[in-house]
Amino acid sequence: MVEQLTEAGILLAVGMSVVFAFLTLLIGGIHSIAWFSNLYPQAVENANKYNKPKYNKNSSTPTTVDPTVVSAITAAVHAHRRKGK
Repeated sequence: MVEQLTEAGILLAVGMSVVFAFLTLLIGGIHSIAWFSNLYPQAVENANKYNKPKYNKNSSTPTTVDPTVVSAITAAVHAHRRKGK
């Protein structure tokens, strides 16, 4: 019984240490990316210039779906609902 508790304690300590190390590295990586972005803000602005989302004329949310595809899907849904009645 004592051996099992010892193994469980060791497993707990190793697992928590691995999680703590991973989270520490993750936070360090996020801070280094933020530092790099503050150091070279022009590079980030240029990257954002080319990755702007397309906007639909009738909506303010970004969309990448072709309006003809949307109308075809809408027509199919309406036809399916009419067929069920």
